[in-house]
Amino acid sequence: PGKALQMALELGELDAIKIDNMLEEHRERQAKMEAQAAAQPKKFGMVAVALGDGLVEILKDLQVDKVVDGGQTMNPSIEDLLEAIEAVNSNEIFVLPNNSNIILAAQQAAELTEKTVHVLPTKSVPMGIAAAVAFQEELSGEENERQMDIAASNMHTGSVTYAVRDTNFDGKDIHQGDIMGLIDNKISTLGHEADEVSMEILDQMVTDDSGLITIFYGEEVAEEDARALYDRVVEKYELCDVEIHRGGQPLYYYLLAVE
Repeated sequence: PGKALQMALELGELDAIKIDNMLEEHRERQAKMEAQAAAQPKKFGMVAVALGDGLVEILKDLQVDKVVDGGQTMNPSIEDLLEAIEAVNSNEIFVLPNNSNIILAAQQAAELTEKTVHVLPTKSVPMGIAAAVAFQEELSGEENERQMDIAASNMHTGSVTYAVRDTNFDGKDIHQGDIMGLIDNKISTLGHEADEVSMEILDQMVTDDSGLITIFYGEEVAEEDARALYDRVVEKYELCDVEIHRGGQPLYYYLLAVE
């Protein structure tokens, strides 16, 4: 406002000068409106369990309000899940455990709150993502639970990781460093290259009815390597749509979803 004041002073004296920053006033009004909106409970809320910055971002983009850290080797406690449920500003919550080992804890957490909680039996993050995609604000809680459960059950998940020690599982001798391919959490394939194991388990997962393959690559996988696997999958399964996302998950080179 300095130039305006200088020009006015050329015309005479100034008295009771008042200067307002209209942009700041606009920001204050906007913040007040947002605070008022946040204070009003949402019709529904969602809580999910996941580990990996890419997976967390995907879930948040799908309207998940709280993502609790957790994975195959780090299961959140009942208290962690209950705290997340209580933190969501809604009285009706959908919980996506995304791990068979977490479903019971989620059910127990649901019993400790006065909120209405729907625990979906999602056994992997891709199943949780499928459930979140199926959510529709205009449906009732029971209708959403039914739709989300159907979407999750139509999703089959493969995962590619490595053995941390020598062991025997399901009659298979596994050596430290072996690359393991799992389908719906059961060991299916052993190998020495993550991309080869990925292709082998996709061979077992993809059927004539499959329409979409999604690849989530982990924190230890370079983007160019993930893209090379993506190209192989596109070439081999030309009748399927193929998507690729950075999951950023630890321990697992790839999560592979087929629906």
